[in-house]
Amino acid sequence: MSLIDPGLIQVNVEASDWKDAIKKAVQPLVDHNKVTDKYSKRIIEIAEETGPYIVIAPHVALPHASSKDGVLADAIGLTVLKTPVKFGNKDNDPVKYLFTLSSVKPEGHLDQMAELVQVLQKPDIYQQLDAAQSPALADEVVNN
Repeated sequence: MSLIDPGLIQVNVEASDWKDAIKKAVQPLVDHNKVTDKYSKRIIEIAEETGPYIVIAPHVALPHASSKDGVLADAIGLTVLKTPVKFGNKDNDPVKYLFTLSSVKPEGHLDQMAELVQVLQKPDIYQQLDAAQSPALADEVVNN
């Protein structure tokens, strides 16, 4: 099984700011019945309350919220922005890669993050994602 569902991958996405980036990153999960449309709203509310903690590494964000905030199924999506946007994290801005997590178990996103760390440690992962001009090519980068 793929870590990231190929149907939840999008590349060259235009976002006007960090909130727009989150909404667009969550949309494939909504479209594939992994989360409800309130999920992105809750991620944005949490980030406004707690700061940009979801920005976990240079240029990488992991948008997620609690299992009770509209999660219908476990999923990881990937959105590669055409132009990076600032999330307000001075160490890791701007963000270009959003790995959107949803987990039905309260702490399930921790397991997903551990798996994702393996993907993010691949040599040249970001250069390969930048070169991927289609979701299928991005899928090959993250799932092989």
